[in-house]
Amino acid sequence: MKLIPIRNILLLLCAISMLAACTPADDVLPSPSPSASPTDTATLTRTPTPEPTPTPTPLPLNGQQTQYVIDATINYYNRFITVTSQATYTNKTTIPIDEIVFIVYPTIFQNAIFIRSVSLDDGRAITNYRWESHRMIIPLAVPLGPGERITVIHDFELYMPDRTGVFGQTARQLLLSYWYPTIPPFDEKEGWLAYEFSLVNSRFVGEHQVFEAADFDVTVTFTDRGENMQIAAGALPRREADSYRFFLPLARTFVMAISDSYEIITREVNGIQIKGFSFPEVVDSSQVAVDLAEKALTLYAEIFGSYEREVLSVVQADMDINMEFDGLILIQSSFYWLYRDPPRSDLHIIIPHEVAHQWFFSLVGNNQPMEPWLDESIATYAESLFYERYFPEDLDWWWQTRVYSHLPSGTIDTSIYLTGGVPEYFNRVYRRGALFYNDLRELMGDEAFFNFLRDYTQTHRYEIATGEDFYNTLKQHTDADLSPIFGTYFTAPPGTP
Repeated sequence: MKLIPIRNILLLLCAISMLAACTPADDVLPSPSPSASPTDTATLTRTPTPEPTPTPTPLPLNGQQTQYVIDATINYYNRFITVTSQATYTNKTTIPIDEIVFIVYPTIFQNAIFIRSVSLDDGRAITNYRWESHRMIIPLAVPLGPGERITVIHDFELYMPDRTGVFGQTARQLLLSYWYPTIPPFDEKEGWLAYEFSLVNSRFVGEHQVFEAADFDVTVTFTDRGENMQIAAGALPRREADSYRFFLPLARTFVMAISDSYEIITREVNGIQIKGFSFPEVVDSSQVAVDLAEKALTLYAEIFGSYEREVLSVVQADMDINMEFDGLILIQSSFYWLYRDPPRSDLHIIIPHEVAHQWFFSLVGNNQPMEPWLDESIATYAESLFYERYFPEDLDWWWQTRVYSHLPSGTIDTSIYLTGGVPEYFNRVYRRGALFYNDLRELMGDEAFFNFLRDYTQTHRYEIATGEDFYNTLKQHTDADLSPIFGTYFTAPPGTP
């Protein structure tokens, strides 16, 4: 067995804090991890495999999306999980790849993960990997050619930290986000799109991972009292003997929220199940959350195109942030406990925001560390569209409370690596981003604006869109001079040399 050389988390956080303190006022733009040449000691070779057969799912990746097959056995009450995770990766580029990178998020938390073994699917052990921060890098003795694929299996144990947040466990809930090793996208010019997280004043800024669409086949078994457990996920479970099996195609992530205390509300709308998961004391607030999710899902399907999953899980989460995942949104617990004054409530603002991410993150991906405006700006503006449709008399209140009262300034095309931390990030990416979309709509007119949004969403389904993609699609829907508005809201406007 090989114990992960996890760095002391305090030292890591201190190092990042010092780095942020020493940077100039301009954003620090880290490069993705470069692809190193194979080392002389690398002995890992691949077993030749046939060309992958395209799947019947939509094929923007030519049926070559990464396949994750994960088997997890959960000891809920002892906060212990054993996992076997198999990832089959296809080189979708035109150049050979000489190393494989896995993001192992649990290594950020001290003693949260123990790697028992890493191997190929033919049983050969992989022992020559190295660590760079929370990234496991596996050199290949023979580069992976275009169209070739490789399967890597991780056997590991999770010791869930006693913490609130997207990865952790509290007295009433287990949240499993980013819990298995993931393969980031590979760019022919930049290499692996694998970044460090951003930490300013002890707060994480934005999301530091980039996700390709992948297929997930996940089996969950509980060691005891499984009949008491309720699992919120982005897919509906299939019961198999004593296990639960989930299939989630073309998703960025597979996330679960598990509890023995959930009250569940289920509603079916146009063949889609909206499921609310909450603790019993706030089931009335959960009913409101499901109502709002239904309204948002209906509106955004009309604007952006159909919602393409079988379920949307709306989960009360023991944490102080809100987060979107494929087919699942986590809403901070206090919004349920303190719900009041509809429609001027946190639930009315945040539920539509996180539902909008089902189109801008899940359906249309982006480089969230480097171009967060591509998903967060439109998700924030979508809140105003929600109020405009359902609560028009409160739309001015939304703009004043959500945007103007914060006096946002600056350009929106920042990365997550900014010295002003979370306040600056929210002001520029969220609030100024909403103003950008509002001004763009006024410039273009409603018909052209909404035609553009739908075209952009449908054209880049399951892709990782860029600012250039955004601009090129936009130009197809307007002859207006975009220079003034882009000059106002962008430091480096897309579409300019």
